[in-house]
Amino acid sequence: MSTKIITTLGPASSNPKVLQYFKEHSVEIARLNGSHGIIEEHIRVAKLAVNAGLDLMLDLPGPKIRLGEIHDKSLVVKTGEKVIIEKEKQKNEKNASNKENHILILPCQFSIEKSTKINDIIYVDDGKLQFRVLKVEANRIQAEALNNGPVKTHKGVNLPYGNIDIDFLTENDHRLIENLLPIIKPKYVATSFVKNINDIHRLKNAIQDALLNIKDYYPEIIVKIEMAEAIEPSNITNIINESDMIMVARGDLALETTPVHIRVPFIQTDLVQLCQKKNKPFIIATQILESMIACPVPTRAEVSDLYRAVVIDKANYIMLSSEAAIGLYPKECVTMMHDLIHYYQHSTIESISSSKKFANETVSKRTLKTIKAQKQSKTIKTESF
Repeated sequence: MSTKIITTLGPASSNPKVLQYFKEHSVEIARLNGSHGIIEEHIRVAKLAVNAGLDLMLDLPGPKIRLGEIHDKSLVVKTGEKVIIEKEKQKNEKNASNKENHILILPCQFSIEKSTKINDIIYVDDGKLQFRVLKVEANRIQAEALNNGPVKTHKGVNLPYGNIDIDFLTENDHRLIENLLPIIKPKYVATSFVKNINDIHRLKNAIQDALLNIKDYYPEIIVKIEMAEAIEPSNITNIINESDMIMVARGDLALETTPVHIRVPFIQTDLVQLCQKKNKPFIIATQILESMIACPVPTRAEVSDLYRAVVIDKANYIMLSSEAAIGLYPKECVTMMHDLIHYYQHSTIESISSSKKFANETVSKRTLKTIKAQKQSKTIKTESF
């Protein structure tokens, strides 16, 4: 079995030509990211993906804490600057000023004051921004910026030192399940921020309710491992047993476990071994080719990460997120993954000459030619002796 690719659909990849290219280069699943887009757009791109021969995955956002709408697109916080983080006002409520006594107010989609305490660190935008909690008030917190950086709309907020008490299945999750599953019938439904087996049971019940009138369809469940509670020994075995597939969702996992960032490769190794022991298929996801969002070639570290997922971990799937959804080089990203997978399949090759240019060929095609030439060479040498 060779590793296959999952690509996230978005503006960069939601057209027939790109999807057909994906299909021809080891992509098997198209991911619909429920955190973005409207129902009608999901239905439109789902049809395109199915027409290209790809399976569908609906990825439910779950109780992901995000910043609200940041109206100042050039907003930057500076080290030491004080901010107030409070729940975003509803559309029918009067919007407050974005400052109070010259202190910047950052809207948040969920209330977080009950999940934090003084001196906790809050991570925003995959940790690119960090804030230390100074004061916890009734409906908000005050915090101090620990570094400079831009503040952007709907970027993720992580509280690795807090106990987050937010309902596992959100209103948006239910809306996606009820409005999309009966129409696009994705092969897979991925669920976010699972803590224990009870969360999976709740999801399955919600899916059954949405499919009461449909008897010939039920999706496979992919559980994304991204919470510290999920990897506790008392939970992880049951989660793996109850799921159809596991996703090592390294983005939030890096910020929801401590020490922040450091534990991810260790957890990845443990999860891979557990899945393999139980013959459970698994996905390695997040930032595999992150730099290729804006660059046509990957870093050496990214290629090494890709190598680990394909060659060492022997992942069933590797996933592209923003690289394929909004990046400048979605086809190049897929090609890089496809070629490494293909090269591994034919790893008897000791070296590949790159002295000649093959303008219309991928590395994988050159690999095949080299293999054939090598075999012919060995045959000739054997016959000559």
